Amino acid sequence: MMLKRIYSLLTQSERKRGLWVSFSVLIRALLDFAGVAALIPVLLTVFGEKADLNKALWICAAVLLFVLIKNATTIMLTRFQSRFLLDLYKGFSRKMFCNYYHRGLLFLKNRSSVQLGHEVSFVCYIFSLCVLSPIFKIAGEALLLLLMIVSLMLWEPLVAMLLCLGFLPMVMFYVWGLKGKLRKFGAEELEARRAQSRTVVEAFRGYTELEISQAFESSLASFDKGLDEINRNRLKMETVQMFPTCLSEVSIVVGLVLLLLVGDGNLGVVGGVFAVAAYRMIPAVRSILNGWNTFQNASYSIDVVLEGMQEETIPEEYEETFS
Repeated sequence: MMLKRIYSLLTQSERKRGLWVSFSVLIRALLDFAGVAALIPVLLTVFGEKADLNKALWICAAVLLFVLIKNATTIMLTRFQSRFLLDLYKGFSRKMFCNYYHRGLLFLKNRSSVQLGHEVSFVCYIFSLCVLSPIFKIAGEALLLLLMIVSLMLWEPLVAMLLCLGFLPMVMFYVWGLKGKLRKFGAEELEARRAQSRTVVEAFRGYTELEISQAFESSLASFDKGLDEINRNRLKMETVQMFPTCLSEVSIVVGLVLLLLVGDGNLGVVGGVFAVAAYRMIPAVRSILNGWNTFQNASYSIDVVLEGMQEETIPEEYEETFS
């Protein structure tokens, strides 16, 4: 299981810190849920049968103050999470660099220095920011959706049911339909970038030989092939990333149609609640799907980091490097 493999990479202190980050994700989800819930009194007051202007203004002012405090707290929690992920990137990259170096000359001679440098710097960055970060993002947005659905089930079951009927089939279709393809796109792009880097390094190092044999055109053709492969995979990913927006909008329209078909005719407040819930669920679902895209596309980095973090026999004088 991917999560278990990722967990095995963390030290004891990183795991403890990760628990605090997970707790911050929970707090953010609760704050986002409270932000959505705070709009309901405004909705009921403004669109009530006997709207009181003064009361509505006081409620709006209170909600505005709460939203400002909520957003400030969310920013601080987000910075806390980002600092944790960047510290992990720094730790992974440093340890992989030391591990590769201490594996000795024979290992370094048998591996491309360009590939090793790419893994130490770029792949570690991808692992931290495109594998770990989406996990926290998906968890937070999924928790928010769960809170909203449960609350709507208790207060307005019809809205909850229609939102589920609108969103769930679209999400399942998207996830199961593209799961293998996204991993393939990521692995193919990684290999294309490696091949392209090797071509550039070999051309610069072997300049004299290429000039004598007049073989630069062959290197250039290989370079162009790598660029074409990278562009194809990136274009596929850009296309896939457009799907969440389209699917979420389709889901809302489907939900509205169902509301019109099964509603009892008094759709004022129910329709307003549906709109408020959908207003927050659309970006939540979009964020989950885009985070899942990013995670799947960057999942190749898990194997690279796992292999790079494996320690071999290290001289005693270097042990403090990993403390």
